Amino acid sequence: MLLPQRIPHLAGLELFPFYRSAREVGGDYYDLVPVDREHLGIVVADVSGKGVQGSLVMAMMRSTLRSLAPGRGSTRQVMSLVNSIMARDLKPGTFVTVLYLLLDVPRRELLISSAGHNPLVLVRAGAVHTINPGGIAVGFDKGPLFDQTIEEKRLRLEPGDLVVGYTDGVVEAMDGARQEYGAERFYQYCAAHGVESPQVFVEGLVADL
Repeated sequence: MLLPQRIPHLAGLELFPFYRSAREVGGDYYDLVPVDREHLGIVVADVSGKGVQGSLVMAMMRSTLRSLAPGRGSTRQVMSLVNSIMARDLKPGTFVTVLYLLLDVPRRELLISSAGHNPLVLVRAGAVHTINPGGIAVGFDKGPLFDQTIEEKRLRLEPGDLVVGYTDGVVEAMDGARQEYGAERFYQYCAAHGVESPQVFVEGLVADL
């Protein structure tokens, strides 16, 4: 119930999410956060550990990020503020990887920061590009090191671009022989299906997994 209950309709853009926890509750999380009239925050995150502990930490992350993101136009600044609060309350060994995107809707631009998360995937004209700004996971450090390493990158979207944020639950999914799906197969899928609508792309990926 903490996940978005409604996906916004954005002129010329399409969003489609998918979530399935490993257990009844989980530590993966995505969110869509209104920042101002022209910007939408997009969050994909993964807490170390699963089950109830993971879901509780994610609830903390959700409330912290939602309180800090509105009105702030820098993904780097938001991630630094989130870490300064979260790191004080996380027990040693608990951390959260976070991909935070700030979508400028009228200008079709993404501002991107990653706190140790899986790379963002861009599929453009059949080619797969990974975007992986520097940064360590939230909770590893209470401030100085996190602030020094967290980066911010800008991406101008073009017609036909597909952008994919995900957690390691995709690339580390295993079959009955304990063989991982893997990043290479994931990128191959992205290249082959990048012209599809987000919904068809996601549903096809889930079926392939």
